[in-house]
Amino acid sequence: MSKIEYLPEEIEIDFNKDHTSIWLLIGLVGAGKTTFAQKLWSISPKRTIRSSLDEIIQMMSFYDYEPKMSSFYSGVERTSIIDGLINGYKVIVDRTNITRKVRSRFISLIMKIKKISKEHLHLYDTLEEDVFIERCEKNLIKSILLEEGRNIDIYSSFLKLIRDWETKRKEPELFPQESSFIRKSLEDITEMEIISVYFDIPLKICIRRRMDDPLNILRDKVQEIDWEAVIRKMQGQLQPPDINEGFNRIYIIDHTGKVRSKI
Repeated sequence: MSKIEYLPEEIEIDFNKDHTSIWLLIGLVGAGKTTFAQKLWSISPKRTIRSSLDEIIQMMSFYDYEPKMSSFYSGVERTSIIDGLINGYKVIVDRTNITRKVRSRFISLIMKIKKISKEHLHLYDTLEEDVFIERCEKNLIKSILLEEGRNIDIYSSFLKLIRDWETKRKEPELFPQESSFIRKSLEDITEMEIISVYFDIPLKICIRRRMDDPLNILRDKVQEIDWEAVIRKMQGQLQPPDINEGFNRIYIIDHTGKVRSKI
């Protein structure tokens, strides 16, 4: 079965754009998402984070997955995504993301990050930089103390960023810039794009790829899985992405890794 041997040129050009973005991969197990994600990451490894829930679980459980720890594993994934985006990295979310409900969690997360950044950007334009940093720090600490929902991690990450800015401002600049790096950082987060890559791969190809995967030897040590049954069940749950979910762009990839269409 054909595998992804190279990245389509238009995706490589898109990924090379100099701004923060999150790339949400969508497809069945065996669709080729991880191979694609690794090639995408290799374009700019120093400025890219690849977040894989499967690998987080494997690394933290040593292939001894504990279902009761699922929220902890997801929390580690969420934190890595938040910290990456707020610090200006491109983030690749390498998981199946087959339902709108699952995707909406990531999209809502991004919208919240952009909203907070936009509020900070507006505040920056109304205050002196020293006052801005002091005000932001107080506001973020207050938000963390009062927040009861899942946004504490977002506020905490912004607080770390503010404190990093405070440290950076004290460092002498060899080449002073006309525009503040603080404003540029906030603009980048505020203008962040959400891009989807949908792997529209025939069911039989996905099943065969997973059945032939040498990593199954390690997976079977934890639990033997009927991959054909699992992938067929996933096929029944699969909801192709729609631009109205909140994506800026959707690339649709065929089984060779070529872009079949773009929305």
